[in-house]
Parts: sequence; C-alpha cells; structure tokens
Amino acid sequence: MSEEATTFTRSDATILHRAGRTFVLSLSALALAAGVGAVTGPAGASSKASMVIAKETDFHIALSKKSFSAGKYTFVALNKGHVTHSLEITGPGLSSPRTKNIAPGQRTDLTVKLKRGRYDVFCPVPGHKALGMNLNITVAG
Repeated sequence: MSEEATTFTRSDATILHRAGRTFVLSLSALALAAGVGAVTGPAGASSKASMVIAKETDFHIALSKKSFSAGKYTFVALNKGHVTHSLEITGPGLSSPRTKNIAPGQRTDLTVKLKRGRYDVFCPVPGHKALGMNLNITVAG
C-alpha cells in the first residue's frame, strides 16, 4: 500500500497532508532548513526580531544579511565547521553578548538590539578571530 501526500502552498506557509496527519510549515522554517538567508521584515517594523543566519566555518563567518538598520535581531549561529565555534558581537550599547560554545553541526541563537554605529561580529574562541572569523557591520540610523 503506497502513501499519498498532498501539498498545498500559500503565500506564508506550506501545508502537507500525509497519512491522515497535517503539517504546517512556515516559509521561515523552510528557508532555515534549506540554508537560505533571513526571511523577515525590516528590523524596526515590529517588536519581533529580524533573523540573520551567521554561518560559521573553519575559519570564516558569512552573514545572510548585508545591510542593517537599527532594531532587534536574532543571529542564528550555525557551526558548519569541524571545530567548536561561538559568536560574539561588540559595539554601541552592547555588553559583549555571546553564545555558548557551539559544537560542529549545532546551532544557537543570539538576540541583540542594534543601534546606529559600527559593530564587530566574531568568534571569541581563542585564535579564531585572528584566523579570519571577524566581520564588521555598520548599522544605519
């Protein structure tokens, strides 16, 4: 007996009906699972945080977002490397928030409120920043 799956797609979600069960997958969840960048509105649009994927490899950080405006952001740190990494952000109004250490293949979130100014996004594991795991971002007012 074969299983049939029915999929419906809306502008904000995909609904999958399979074997008598219904699953609703938001586009944000699908994009994250596919490794696609942020799928949220402008940072100042609401009290919700905009999502930014911070993909950490050995020894590089790639952000899914290139320009920033003042507001609340959740950095989703994905360790795609072979060694332990972490993520820290320093800049105006921040007290050096950082994630816990992230094992290879794992992820963790870091939510911060960014003001206008320059920020340093880097891996605080000893030696990693000097090896290239360091980005500077500028936040517009």
